[in-house]
Amino acid sequence: MRHLFRPIAIHLRHLRPVLAFLCLVPTQPVVAGEFIPADNVDLYSRALADVPSAASEDMLTNPGDPPPNLSLRNSLIIGTNATLVAAYGSYNWWRTGFGGGFDTANEGWLGAGTNFGGADKLGHIYSNYAGVRLLTPLFESAGNGRGASVSLAAWSTLGIYTAVEVVDGYSRNWKFSPQDAIANVAGAMLGAALETHPEFDAIFDFRLDYRRSPRASNFDPFGDYSEQRYLFVTKADGFAPLRANRFLRYFEVALGYGTRGYDTGGEHRRDAYLGLSLNLARLLADGAYDGSMHSTAFQRGTDRLFDLVQFPAIAYMRRDLN
Repeated sequence: MRHLFRPIAIHLRHLRPVLAFLCLVPTQPVVAGEFIPADNVDLYSRALADVPSAASEDMLTNPGDPPPNLSLRNSLIIGTNATLVAAYGSYNWWRTGFGGGFDTANEGWLGAGTNFGGADKLGHIYSNYAGVRLLTPLFESAGNGRGASVSLAAWSTLGIYTAVEVVDGYSRNWKFSPQDAIANVAGAMLGAALETHPEFDAIFDFRLDYRRSPRASNFDPFGDYSEQRYLFVTKADGFAPLRANRFLRYFEVALGYGTRGYDTGGEHRRDAYLGLSLNLARLLADGAYDGSMHSTAFQRGTDRLFDLVQFPAIAYMRRDLN
């Protein structure tokens, strides 16, 4: 185990920019930081003038009964997430140490001549998106209201991954990438949009389909780009007429993108995918919960897993983009 923690210990002193940035992330459920639907902006703007404190009753899960140590709970969630990302980065991204200055690089987007064919950019979008989707229920369970939980999840996730980009700028192997920073923002915004618009969340998912590539040394869904597919999924169950059909309601259609050979050697390929799969959340609901969605903690957990991870599809059609 010592060899696992040595690189983490060596590089913790270089994570000061991460810690400094995280000081800017709000741990209180600040009303002004909520994601507010556009048609309610005026209403909320007027209401803010009457808010006496950041921990107002409408920001809490149990109005009138603020949970004890809410700030501490929020800080622990953010700190644990930041520590996990920093530990992974120290072991996988920053093992060679840091140079003497801050460097930037224009890495491009999805072009064939980019370092990873754009799979890394979609990885940044997905990581921030998944962070918001996973942290929101954690902040809610800590006692924050729905709006505050989405806001805390989005800002803390974006803060952590932006800090990672800043640290990359000082590392020997990587540089600060404006494209990565923009992708981080896009992912956090997508996650917040689906969390605050359940009618769209019922229709769309953004998922990762990963299998370990033959040349990869270990199972690494975050760094093994050659076997990643990023899929934008449309669920028939999200449309009322299709949901009423006992056959069609179980199907999903996905548009995807993936690359091969960029990080494992061999021919570089960029592929677009059209996929057909089964809606596992709907199958579980109908098979075990009499059609109810999100009725138990276990079901909510599996639903979130199915929202983020693509299990084997029925069929894929692939088109080479090179």
